Amino acid sequence: MRVLLTGATGFIGARLFEALLAQGHSVNSVVRNSADASPGAVIGDLRSVDLRPHVDTADVVVHAATTTTGTASDLWAGNVLTTERVAAAVGGSGARLLYLSTTGVYGRSFGRFGDAALTRRQPSSPLSIARAAAEDVVLAAGGTVIRPHVVHGQGDRWIAPRLAAFMLEEDAWLGAADVEVAAITTERLAQGIVALLERPTLPPALHAAERRPKPVAELVAPYFRSAGRSLPSRVLSIDDALMRLGAWGMSRNALSMLGRSSSADSDAFWGEPARQASPHPLARCPQLPARG
Repeated sequence: MRVLLTGATGFIGARLFEALLAQGHSVNSVVRNSADASPGAVIGDLRSVDLRPHVDTADVVVHAATTTTGTASDLWAGNVLTTERVAAAVGGSGARLLYLSTTGVYGRSFGRFGDAALTRRQPSSPLSIARAAAEDVVLAAGGTVIRPHVVHGQGDRWIAPRLAAFMLEEDAWLGAADVEVAAITTERLAQGIVALLERPTLPPALHAAERRPKPVAELVAPYFRSAGRSLPSRVLSIDDALMRLGAWGMSRNALSMLGRSSSADSDAFWGEPARQASPHPLARCPQLPARG
């Protein structure tokens, strides 16, 4: 299968690029910097590069590029405007469109994430608002959005390392010692996405996580072993952690992502048959703000 992949040098995109090649797919990537590009890659900014010639030769477009830092305008441009250009290029080409999104569009970071087509989105931050708006573009184009929750693995700089550093410094668990989260490694996520390409049809939205939540202890244990330390015996509440980290821009929602338990219905991602007909996500999404 011929695949056009955006964000091919990113945390998830790099693993996805490898997984696609390993399964024998022909992959053309779109990257911003030539230094990180594979041979034959399309070099350029998604906001300006001409994608249509490359989309026209693809069976599937996997849009994994995202912008996670900057001003609200930066986030809108790096997520919504780029997705609009990708979707416009796909339109009429016959290629399928998959978009790698996030559970951040729900506006909460813990609890149960049920059927992705039924779970109401309530984005609350500039980033989650932009990601939800990008989803709307993909869904309106007939594409599929994939929403992982906690993603960890090779190249992780934000999830397990930061949590472990905080726990090592405080010698305490965050929230509770028995927290389990809806998690998946970059390798497993990439393998799951590659498997999706073989299906003749896909639902409009999918949660990507292991079927069983993963104990946070498994995420941080390697870092404690490397430091020659035992896992903590005391617990630091989310409120106390927020007092320590709030000045650094850490939100309660971000802390709750690893300090409170979560789970996700990922049966559809792994190929389980749908248990009931689900409406298109756009029918259940709140109105998103216009660009500004």
